[in-house]
Amino acid sequence: MTIVSKTLVSSVFKAFEGEAAAVAKARATQDKAIQAVLDAMLIACDKPKELFMKGNAKTNEARAEVKAIFDGLVEKKYISKSSGVSYACAFWIAFEQGIPFQRDLNNKSDDTPKAKAEPKAGKVTSTSRTDLDKTLSKALAQARMLGLTDFAADLLDHCIESLDGFKETVLDK
Repeated sequence: MTIVSKTLVSSVFKAFEGEAAAVAKARATQDKAIQAVLDAMLIACDKPKELFMKGNAKTNEARAEVKAIFDGLVEKKYISKSSGVSYACAFWIAFEQGIPFQRDLNNKSDDTPKAKAEPKAGKVTSTSRTDLDKTLSKALAQARMLGLTDFAADLLDHCIESLDGFKETVLDK
């Protein structure tokens, strides 16, 4: 016995297909608009990219402009705060690498066997705010060593905004 007809089930699926298509179209339009900003930033880049990107949103006008765009989208509740940070990071990855904007660029991992074979960080059993600042400073240094300057700048912005008195420390050995 069938209670719900195939026609009704089909209409439910069709309604969801419509939403999925509308979301995909909206995202394509959004990404195209972000790409236009990225293109303008590339045109404005009048020095080596690492110098153009140096610093963070408090010390670099270009970074501040990009941050303001994504912060504005968050403020209007068009995207979540984490999406704003993620999109800004993806923006700078695309800028640095000279590739088209993709909103998930910062989520793409290095799947090489070497990356998978690297040992994981040790277990945290106790900590302090000083230890946290040292760990974050070390992460900033590691990101810069790996050439992830945009990620480092975004992380530094987040640390400064979220942690009272955060300053990069000279790591003790």
